[in-house]
Amino acid sequence: MSLLRRLKDRHRQPEVMDQPGLDPRGHHQALSALARVNWISATAGVLWPPIRDLCGERLKSMDPRPVRVLDVATGGGDVPIRLWHRARRARLPLEVAGCDVSPLAIDHARKQAARRRAHVTFFVLDVLKDSFPAGYDVITCSLFLHHLDEADAVAVLTKMRESAGILVLVSDLNRTRIGWLAVLVGSRVLTRSPVVHTDATLSVEGAFTLDEALALARQAGMEGARVRPRFPFRFLLTWRRP
Repeated sequence: MSLLRRLKDRHRQPEVMDQPGLDPRGHHQALSALARVNWISATAGVLWPPIRDLCGERLKSMDPRPVRVLDVATGGGDVPIRLWHRARRARLPLEVAGCDVSPLAIDHARKQAARRRAHVTFFVLDVLKDSFPAGYDVITCSLFLHHLDEADAVAVLTKMRESAGILVLVSDLNRTRIGWLAVLVGSRVLTRSPVVHTDATLSVEGAFTLDEALALARQAGMEGARVRPRFPFRFLLTWRRP
C-alpha cells in the first residue's frame, strides 16, 4: 500500500506502548524518549498560553484561587512538570496533577517530578473506565487521542468536557504525509528506544486530521471548539465552557 493511500484514511494499529506485557526497562526507556520528543516539539509550550491567560484572568478578578490543571493519560509526566515550572517562572498560581492507567508510568512520573523539584501530583486512573475527579479548571491531554478508536475518543472528550470547570486542551498528531516522514526520521535521531521507533509512524497512521478532530469534539458536545495546527505536524483542540 502506498504512503498516500495509507494516510488518506485513518488506520489505527496496536502500538507497542499499549501492550500490557511491555518490558519495564523498555517502558521506562520509551517514556524518557517521549519526554525528549515532547521537549523538542514544545508540547508544554503549545498548552501553556491558554493556561497562562486563564491564570491572568483570575488574578485580574482578584480571585486568590490557583488554576487547577489535570493532565490525563500523562505517561511519564513530563508535560505537567514543564507546565508547573513555567507557572513558577511566571509567578502564576497553578496547581498541576497528572493521571495514567499505568502504575509504572505513574511511578516514573513521580520520580521525575521529585528529581526536578516540581510539586506535581500523579495518580493512577483509567480514563476509559473511571470517572474523572472533580475540581479541575483545565483538563489537558497530549499524544493520547490517536491511541483510541473513534467511539472511545468521543467518550474521553465527553468526560473531559463534563469534568473541566473552564477549559479543555488536547494536543495530538496531525495525520499528514510530511508528518509521517518527519517522525520516521526524527524518532531515530532523537532516541534509541525501539518502542518509539516502531510506534512513531504507527501513531501518525492512527492520528486524526484537523477536520476529523473537530468532528469528534462536536460529537462530544464541545460546541464552539477550535482545532488549529501547531508545530511540528500537530494540532491543538481548544474548548472553553460558555
